Formats: sequence, C-alpha cells, structure tokens
Amino acid sequence: MSESEINNPLKTILKGTKIIAFGIIFSKIFGYIYRIIAARAGIYEYGLLSIGIAILGLLTSVSLIGLGDGLLRYVSFYKGKEDYARIKSMLGFSVKIVSIISIFLSIIVFIFSKWLAINLFHDQELNIIIKLFAVIIPFNSLREIFFKIVRALQKVEYEVYSKHIIENVTKVSLSFIFTFLGYRLFGLTVAYIISIFLSFIAAFYFLNSKVLKQKDEEIVSLSLNKELLVYSLPLLFSTLIFSVILWTDTLMLGYFTSPQETGLYNAALPTSGLMFMVPLIMLTLFIPVLTEIYSQSKNEVFKSIYIIITKWIFSINIILLSFFCLFSSQVLSILFGRAYVEASASLIILSLGYFVGYAMSSTQDILMIHKKTKTIFLNSMIMMIINLILNIYLIPIYGINGAALATATAFITRSILLMIEVKYYLGITPFNAKYIKVFSSIVIATVSVYYLRKYLLLLPNIIAAPFGFLALVTIYILLLIITKAFEREDIMVIKLIQEKSGINFTKMNRILKKL
Repeated sequence: MSESEINNPLKTILKGTKIIAFGIIFSKIFGYIYRIIAARAGIYEYGLLSIGIAILGLLTSVSLIGLGDGLLRYVSFYKGKEDYARIKSMLGFSVKIVSIISIFLSIIVFIFSKWLAINLFHDQELNIIIKLFAVIIPFNSLREIFFKIVRALQKVEYEVYSKHIIENVTKVSLSFIFTFLGYRLFGLTVAYIISIFLSFIAAFYFLNSKVLKQKDEEIVSLSLNKELLVYSLPLLFSTLIFSVILWTDTLMLGYFTSPQETGLYNAALPTSGLMFMVPLIMLTLFIPVLTEIYSQSKNEVFKSIYIIITKWIFSINIILLSFFCLFSSQVLSILFGRAYVEASASLIILSLGYFVGYAMSSTQDILMIHKKTKTIFLNSMIMMIINLILNIYLIPIYGINGAALATATAFITRSILLMIEVKYYLGITPFNAKYIKVFSSIVIATVSVYYLRKYLLLLPNIIAAPFGFLALVTIYILLLIITKAFEREDIMVIKLIQEKSGINFTKMNRILKKL
C-alpha cells in the first residue's frame, strides 16, 4: 500500500475541514451567545426554553425516519457514478415522505400542547412555547434532508452558510432585539424559530440552484426507493432512539424535578457537547469518501483511514476532557454565570461519557458503510433502555448528576459494543500501543496543570481558564513529541493540515523530520 493511496482519501476528507471547522466554531460561539442570553434571562425561563428545543429535536428525528443517513450513503454511491437522475429521485421521494410525517406531527403537537405542558411538565406557561416549536417541525426536518444531500455531494460549504452562519447570526441578533424590548422567553423562542425558517430557505436555495444544477429528468425508481427505505428504517429507530437519549435527560428532568433543575443541566449539556466538534469536523466527509473506497474493494486503505481518523479524534478530545475535569466550575461561571456552577459535577460526568462515546463515532460509520444497520439499531436500543432505567432511578435521588450519570453510562456501553462488533464483523481494531503514549501524556499534563491550578485560581476565571487550557495543551504536545507518539500516518495528516490551512509550522516540520 503506497503513501499516495492513503494520502489522496485523507486529502478529500480534509479538503473541507477549513470551511467546516470555521462553520462549527462560528456556530458554537454564536450558539453559546444565544444560550448565554437565554441563561441570563433566568434559570426558570432557560429551563422552559430547553424543554421546547428538546421536543423539536426529538420530533425532527421521528420525521426523518432514518432517511437522512440513508441518503448520505446512497447519494455518495450514485455521485461516484455521476447518476444525478437517481439522486434527484431519492431526494424527491424523501422530501414527500418527510413532509407528510412532519406536518402530521406538527399538527398533533400544536393541538395537544396544553395537555403536554400541564400533565407532562406541570407548567402551563410551557403551552405557548410548545405551540411555537410545533410550527417549525416541518421546516427543521426538511432542511436536515437538504444538509445530508449537500454533504453527500461534498458541497459542505452550503451547509456551513445556511446552518452555521445564517441560522446563528439571525438567532443571536433577534434575541438581543427581543430581550432588549422585554420579551425574554417569548422573544428567545421566536428568535430560534425564525432562524430555522431562514436557514431552511437558504438550504433550499443552495441545493436547488448551486448543487443540483443538472437538467437530468427525474426518474421514479420503486426498487431504488424500496432499497433506500430498507436501509434507512433500522436507522430510523436508531436515530430516534439516539435522539431520545440526547433529549431524555432534559424531558425527564422537566417531569421529575423543575424548570430550574432543567436549566442548570442545560448549561452542562451543551458545554460537554463540545466533545462533538472534532468528530463532526473530521467525519463530515468520512462516509462519502470511505463509501467510494469500499466500493473499490481497497480494504487496506479503508482500514488505515479508519484507524488514523479514530486516533485523531481520541487524541484531541482527551484534551477537552482533561480541561473540563480541571476547570468545570470556571467554565460554567464564565459562560452562564455563577448561578450555574452547581452543574459542574454534571459537566465532568457528561464529558467523560461523551469522550468515550465520540471516540468510537467513526466505528458506527464503518458499520453503516457495511450495511450493518440492524446492529446499529440494536446498539441504540440497548443504549436507550439503559438510559431510561437509570434516569428513572437516579434523577429522583441525585437530580442533574443522576441524569448525567445515566447518559454517560449509556454512551460508554455503546462504545464497548461498537468496538466488539467492528472486531467481530471486520477484524479491525482502531487501537494500538501508541494509545498508551497518548494516554500517559495527557495524564502527566493533567497532573502538572492540577498543581499549577491553585495559582491560576488566584486570577479571575476569565483569565485562569484560558491560561490553564494553554498550559495543558503545551505540556501535552511536548510529551507526545518526547514519547514519539506520532506515527507515519499522523505526520501525513499534520502536513495535510498545514497544506489546507496555509499555516507553515517551520519548527514543527523540523521536529517531524526527526521522528
């Protein structure tokens, strides 16, 4: 296997990294500004808003019935054959199905919003919030279909424009205006809804005029649509279950406790969700590229790309895990205010669970490429059962920490299952002895910063946390170099990152040549 065989797919995966990274970082910054505005409106109000967002997220997953992931694979496959007629056929079919389901769910939720608010969440003020979020369900569902298409066609810049930029700028701008005018909770909800609608319009425009510009006559292939559904339906339940897991904590906290507790938890939840940034950046084009490699039966290249990407996700995310363990209280205080420091233990627990879970996120994509959708569904089912049982048992006793522990346990269980399954089905394991060096490096770096921390905490939080993070990263990278944790493939990735970013790490290049 030549270096170019690995280098070319890596180039394709990393080619959109610059725009993807910009979009995700931009989205996270503005997303946090929105959450900070909402959090400062009051823990109670933030809790109600979080419940509304959770309902929207859950029902969007139901509306998609797994077609999003199905389109990601099949559109990638037919892109390789330049068969845009079939792509348009699948898109038309998916839009019709998702429109029917999402509109139906929107009407049902709108009608029964008062019943849900009073009987499920014990708060009548939630009625209007649920009604407003119900209206946007069809638009949110359809734009997710559009995003999967542009990603499969490797035109991720249009997802960045419409989702990460337009949505977030609109949401933050309107939030400032509405809260200034005194509308607080109602204004924050309306800002969220308008931003999704404008993002939907932008996504439709980009897909129609910039991506699918070909004039191919749309074909209707019943066998193709049937194949898409057979592939997607197990993913429907898998995606739905995964969404249930992500939103169950918020909804069950709303049921068992109070909006205040829900508000506290939804400071820890999105912060620990930063663990998803690196996998999202690195895996955006992972399935499209590896699907093409898989179709060409290049098994060694396939295996090498999988191992490289998994190691990079693990090696970067472990920095965030260490940082949150050291500075959880400071991070929450900076972002949300001192009132939210109570959620610091939940942040640490969730970060651990997400770290282990997202370290194996590439493994689920591997199983998806190999059409092991039933296995993915089974994993999700086990994960959901564990999460539900633990939530029911732990939330009444431990509150937000119980919810965090339930989610972390479910994610860790799923990762163990994925690791066993990819070894069983494909004979691949992403881990090797180099991981010991990576783990040892972060442990030493964490201990070093822990002793430095008592001096840093004499400074204001806004200064202490960034300096702590910088010290952690510096010590960690130095230890990786000293222990020679970088492999030949890692050096290839670093060089590609330099090439794509346009940044010349002169000293780093000298060090790499010695390795």
